[in-house]
Amino acid sequence: MLGNVNPNGTTSFTVLEGTACIHLENVGQSLMVHAGQKLTFDPVANRLEDPVDVDLNQALTSPLIKDFKRLPSAHLIEQEIQRQHGAAGKGRGSDDLTGAVNVAGASVGTATPEQFMRALNSLLVRSNAHQVCDYVAAAVRARPDLADRIVVAALSVSRRSDFKQPVGKQASCEEVDCIIREAITAHPAATREIVSAAVAAAPMLRDCIVAAANATQPCQEANAFVEPHILNSINPANTIPGEVVSPEQPPSGL
Repeated sequence: MLGNVNPNGTTSFTVLEGTACIHLENVGQSLMVHAGQKLTFDPVANRLEDPVDVDLNQALTSPLIKDFKRLPSAHLIEQEIQRQHGAAGKGRGSDDLTGAVNVAGASVGTATPEQFMRALNSLLVRSNAHQVCDYVAAAVRARPDLADRIVVAALSVSRRSDFKQPVGKQASCEEVDCIIREAITAHPAATREIVSAAVAAAPMLRDCIVAAANATQPCQEANAFVEPHILNSINPANTIPGEVVSPEQPPSGL
């Protein structure tokens, strides 16, 4: 993530890859920011503004990046740049998923769980780690009733030989974080089911799964008005009309 503080006090955060949950604790506001988006904090309004899309190629011209050695996550940033320019798949995977389900002789909404999962698996087995996350998001949004099964299917692709991993090797925490965050963001009400299914499918990755779920929970996809928090309230019921109480003398009747 790239941060920048302007002379007028506004602060912006640009997510280069993955997702981030930005918190403004003093007003209880939080927002989910995806790769290729920028979030700005307005100190005058004391709130986070809506995330906006940015050109990652332009963001990489920042001296904070170009004047230093290559970032460890550079390959992930390059994948995001390809996605922005339409070279890494179709949007968030919805079109591909719809096409795969149609090939199975059904539609996304009417497919049986078995038909839908077969179609999804046909996409997952030939996808890279970034595309897997896209398909998880599209699949959970399309069929929230299958959220737990979708996550388990996504976790299982880490055992593929084309990931250049030993057979049976678990997914990395980075991959798990992306899968869990996308699934929960698409269907927050299924968080418990998603986490339980993921832990059962990959118990060795329990800490990664729980951490990803905890990081996603407080975040909102859309901005919302935050109710002001009143620290000291005055309750008229606690005040006796016409009676003045001295701090040196207790009220009468005590």
